[in-house]
Amino acid sequence: MKKLVLVFAAIGFVAMAATSKMSSSNDEVTLKSVLKIEKYQACIDACNACIVSCKKCESVCSKEKNSKMTECKKLCKECVSSCEKAIKAMKADSKNVKSICLDCAKVCEKCATECEKFDMADCKQCAIDCRIAAKNCNEM
Repeated sequence: MKKLVLVFAAIGFVAMAATSKMSSSNDEVTLKSVLKIEKYQACIDACNACIVSCKKCESVCSKEKNSKMTECKKLCKECVSSCEKAIKAMKADSKNVKSICLDCAKVCEKCATECEKFDMADCKQCAIDCRIAAKNCNEM
């Protein structure tokens, strides 16, 4: 009977040790993932702000009956797509993150230049947010 209790105690001890090692290993993986994302956080935040502004600007431009705004709408859509791609690359810590962010910066700059041509507040804000995202993406 005593041997049986000792066997169960040993099994329990081994199981607890294995569980705590697994938990520690999982904590390390989580910490590494968080640290990777933290180094990109400013750029991710800038790209998210750019996405919001571009969507607002595109919506406002779509309501206008001005054919001059066609390019603005097009570039806003392209900018949203480019920022989403950059965010995805940064969150995955992709090996191509620098080139993806540089491409995103170019699109953001084009969008900002186009949005600045219009006097509407949403277009002006879009231009500002696009420039901030471009700056952050260029610094990757």
